[in-house]
Amino acid sequence: MNKDDRADLYWLYAIPGMGLKTAERLLDTFGSAAQIRKNAKRAAALVGGEAGRQALLACAKSDHAERTYEKILARGIRFTAFPLPDYPEKLRRIPDPPFGITWMGSLPDEHLPAVAVVGARQCSEYGRCLAAHFGADLGAAGVQVISGMAVGIDGIAQRNALQAGGKSFALLGGGVDICYPQGNRDLYDSLRENGGVIAERPPGTEPLRQYFPARNRLISAFCDILLVIEARQRSGTLITVDMALEQGRDVFAVPGRVTDALSVGCNNLIRQGAGIASSAEDLLYALGMKNSANHVEKDRKTRSKKTDQRRPGAFSPGAVLTDEEAAVFSALDLQPRSLDEIAGIIAAQGRHIPLPLLMEHLVDLCVKRVVREEAGRFLLRN
Repeated sequence: MNKDDRADLYWLYAIPGMGLKTAERLLDTFGSAAQIRKNAKRAAALVGGEAGRQALLACAKSDHAERTYEKILARGIRFTAFPLPDYPEKLRRIPDPPFGITWMGSLPDEHLPAVAVVGARQCSEYGRCLAAHFGADLGAAGVQVISGMAVGIDGIAQRNALQAGGKSFALLGGGVDICYPQGNRDLYDSLRENGGVIAERPPGTEPLRQYFPARNRLISAFCDILLVIEARQRSGTLITVDMALEQGRDVFAVPGRVTDALSVGCNNLIRQGAGIASSAEDLLYALGMKNSANHVEKDRKTRSKKTDQRRPGAFSPGAVLTDEEAAVFSALDLQPRSLDEIAGIIAAQGRHIPLPLLMEHLVDLCVKRVVREEAGRFLLRN
């Protein structure tokens, strides 16, 4: 495929329904987007579907694309296409890359680590807390946070990554110039200053529901690791997981309460082999970031030596608790306590257990039948 003038490629990109395979076939046949336009009738014959053929012919007769291209440049919108050298390498390597993308701000630095954080829109307070912690810790560590700017887990993680001084990038379902959802306007503006907003669809495209599954493949494409925080058993988030696995990305999930519908998706992912993310340290370790490797390795070794650290639990026949589980157990009572209350009691005892790891221990204690959960709060089992 020959290099081409960017404005001519934008014309080809802006044709409704133009995908990479069709664009490649046309460029290979005619040599350039300018020649495709000059030979529109012949080119249309190579386009599948009557709607696609009519769209190419209509665009060939109009100067709308040129006028639009000049306008988007004036608005700070940038464009690249597959034949151009600044097209992201991470997109080139996925099974179905887009022909072109537009963005405002900047594109992710492919030489820096990136983690995509996705999850439920209608998340629980537990999920909100974890998204905030992971977003802030990853951002502060210099990890680029990728997501879809949706309400719930996505937006919370991105907002906290920015507040921690990090960079974050949003892949949008519609045009890059349309903020969706409108409730995240502040985040949209912040991303353009300290990261970027990116879209496959041309500017001006409304964010229709059918565009979002395809958008999800770009979220996973730009990341090194995909992190899932809260997902139902049947969730759009799991579409992103499937795409990440197809693209060869590592998938991590945050464990949740076994009684919570919002945790079923994550717990199933862990059961199927996804990595357990108890804190941002687990992800930093997986990324090979040496500044946190010693801490994480020490924690992993500590937790792997259960046979040396276990002691019989006097609380339930046959229960065997690790030192950390015993610390969590000692912070409980016969009256239900929230996650924050339990964390506060443990902290007052001079210990620090990250909230995701604390939740993991509480789930394990429930499985061991020494603790039970009621409406998101935990108490000792009688």
